[in-house]
Amino acid sequence: MKNFKINLLSLAMVAVFFSCSQNDNGTLDPYEEPTESVKSITANTVIEGVKTHVKSDGSFNNPTNPESSIEFDFGFDFVYPITLSYNNGTEVVVNDITELAKVASSITTSNYIDGIAFPFTVKRNDGTEETVSSEADFEDTINSHDTDNDGIPNYTDTDDDNDGALDTQEDANHDGDSTNDDADNDGVANYQDTDSDNDGQLDQDEDNDGDGDFTNDDSDNDGAPDYTDSDSDNDGTDDGEDSDDDNDGTNDSDEDYNGGNGIDGSNIDPASLPQTILDYITQNYPNTTIIEAEIESNGNYEVSLSNGVELYFNSNGDFLMTGNDDNGGNDDNDSSNIDPASLPQIILDYITQNYPNTTITEAEIESNGNYEVSLSNGVELYFDQDGNFLSVGN
Repeated sequence: MKNFKINLLSLAMVAVFFSCSQNDNGTLDPYEEPTESVKSITANTVIEGVKTHVKSDGSFNNPTNPESSIEFDFGFDFVYPITLSYNNGTEVVVNDITELAKVASSITTSNYIDGIAFPFTVKRNDGTEETVSSEADFEDTINSHDTDNDGIPNYTDTDDDNDGALDTQEDANHDGDSTNDDADNDGVANYQDTDSDNDGQLDQDEDNDGDGDFTNDDSDNDGAPDYTDSDSDNDGTDDGEDSDDDNDGTNDSDEDYNGGNGIDGSNIDPASLPQTILDYITQNYPNTTIIEAEIESNGNYEVSLSNGVELYFNSNGDFLMTGNDDNGGNDDNDSSNIDPASLPQIILDYITQNYPNTTITEAEIESNGNYEVSLSNGVELYFDQDGNFLSVGN
């Protein structure tokens, strides 16, 4: 009878063990006694990643959402406790995200995490739980988190949302960590949000100065970059509904660099013009300044000078013609008055040498690039676009 009671007790203990080891959904019971840890490169990767989001004292760069220190890069948080091991063989039981941060902040090049006890459970960002039973499972777990679906896991992707700006560039508060920058407070950090300010306009379409970097634009100079400012020009209309959200006089739909098609030309910073164009203007129009520069949808450039001259260049910066923007330079009968001092030096030299006792009363540039110069003696001189003399008229 005594042996029978002992056997019943043994069976009961076995039943309790199996009932506590696994939940009905197949995930590990978080109260199971931790098993011995094994070497894990993936565990090292995760802890190193967490370290980038915590301070040296173990506190979080994003204290309002501490889980972001692991969830944004890897797509999950652990279901605690978990057992980690250092490279010297010492094991540590981690009971929550705060303790995980403490471990991460303390690792060094000589004392680091290189193991974990399998199996363990993770909770995905969508709330589902999964059991990780091996190193292969663990590696698959971290590699599957890819916000922009470009085939590069977030933890190795330098542009998580594929918006053209590096994740580090979307650190709007410049504290060295992009996880705590969330302009629209939607729970998605700017560097993983393609519309950071939720204004209906993609971040990549808020490059209002056309320099290829939307993170450095602040149209209303309020200290908030346009991509985090739902009303970039502070005119009372959200950018997504504003036809000219940077208030530069050119509709967004006409700006190549602002989500438009560039049909009517897109304003660009004159300093960003190809050097060949800047050199041409310096040589041929030394007394003028550039008041506007545009790039057309075909890549050609249109430059307006302070003397009223408009110059056209191809996509390589080679001079094409001078013309009037109203007709696109296609009407040979149209001309524009220009400052005589802005005439090419070769024309000024020709007049000084051949008409020394006259002054220039009027200078015009034709849409084909040729020049017409009226002198004080009634003579009219004609030159080609390079300044070569063509003919005399009156």
